[in-house]
Amino acid sequence: MIIYMEIFRNILESMFRLDSIWSVVIRALIWFAVAIVVIVSVDNPNSDKSLKDLKSNLGFLAMFVVLSGGLVYLLFGYQVV
Repeated sequence: MIIYMEIFRNILESMFRLDSIWSVVIRALIWFAVAIVVIVSVDNPNSDKSLKDLKSNLGFLAMFVVLSGGLVYLLFGYQVV
């Protein structure tokens, strides 16, 4: 049991270590999940209603730009010292 705990601990450490490829993969998965949630929430198939809700759509666009900027920083902004 102790061997499995140590293996699991090593896997977790490699996932969150900045010089590991798994750190990039985890951050990319987080970015992808948040982007999918934003895209699905903004999607509106009715063009007439989307024209009326222009203010709401612009708010979602601003939120998406801020979130995507933050997530790109999260994905590529770390530097290993």
